[in-house]
Amino acid sequence: MVLPDTSVWIPYFRSASGAEGDRLEALIAEGEVATCGPVLAELLGGADDTQRGWIMDTAGSLPWADLDHAAWQDVGSVARRLRQAGQTLPLTDLTIAVAAARAGHTLWSLDSDFERIVPALDGLEFYSA
Repeated sequence: MVLPDTSVWIPYFRSASGAEGDRLEALIAEGEVATCGPVLAELLGGADDTQRGWIMDTAGSLPWADLDHAAWQDVGSVARRLRQAGQTLPLTDLTIAVAAARAGHTLWSLDSDFERIVPALDGLEFYSA
């Protein structure tokens, strides 16, 4: 399964055309896409009233990569490791990365910040469209 980050979904919801949009649509049709709470929250937080239904019907209906108690501990551990290495990343990015890694999904992102998480999070793999 592939877990697209918000950076992949935003261009899709703006215009479902283009290479990434076509690939995302194909993966959705194949049942190969999952999402997580932080991605859905970011999408809904930036959406206008006309987009909210489409977002919920599309991203909100996908299989869910859940963040349980242990996952939140992992988020804190990853944040600490990165800070010790002199890096601070948004908590949202860390939670998305942990959700993908713990669920065994590959993370699809257009945001290079996620690459900085790899040394601090075992099991994080990236999808290449």
